[in-house]
Amino acid sequence: MNEKVVFDQLSKDVADQVRVRQTYKYFNGTDRSKGLYDEAIRMGEDILQEHREGYNEPQAMVDLVDQAIYNSRKALNGQQTDKHSLKMQLSRAGQFLRSQEFTGLPIKTQQYWEREIAAAHNIEVASNTDQALANKTAIKVATMFDTMEQMRPQLMKEAAQQRAARAKKAMAARKEAEKERQKREAILAKQKALAEKAAKEERKEEKKPKKKSGGHRGFWSFLGFHKKKK
Repeated sequence: MNEKVVFDQLSKDVADQVRVRQTYKYFNGTDRSKGLYDEAIRMGEDILQEHREGYNEPQAMVDLVDQAIYNSRKALNGQQTDKHSLKMQLSRAGQFLRSQEFTGLPIKTQQYWEREIAAAHNIEVASNTDQALANKTAIKVATMFDTMEQMRPQLMKEAAQQRAARAKKAMAARKEAEKERQKREAILAKQKALAEKAAKEERKEEKKPKKKSGGHRGFWSFLGFHKKKK
């Protein structure tokens, strides 16, 4: 009688790779330590796939591979990500974004800085940021400052042109609004004058004397009968 092979622990350890790969011990580990863990997981996946297809490895092999996964996981040697440089650069960027110097930059440059610093902040607060990405992001923020210093004259010129264009547009808008206001006032004044004229004509009509009726005499005269004088 064949002994029943138990795969429960192996299945758990293979499934646990999702969590393990999100830890700094894995993503900051050396290529060798990560390679050993990845290879042990691959062997475990192969055994589980064979089990699903109806073929079972001996219990000893299942346990051996599961032990390899456990040992290689314990051997992962990554250190916690050092984000000190990135935090320093983001602190510098935060002060810059609140400065008058920043608000004096061209609109597109401001938008670029806000977008990139927001992305860098997300990397800084993420729990799965590896050391390489943290270093790369810190360097990128520092480079943004260096590039801005080099382009400062051009950026200041562009910002001045944009301010002049916005002022010109605002002036044109104010003139157009004043023109529309004057037009509305002229229409209202004309309507008021017409209303006053109509009211005046109505008062004149009311003051005119009304024609008196001729009574019966007028009626008989209309019919051609005239009372003879004696």
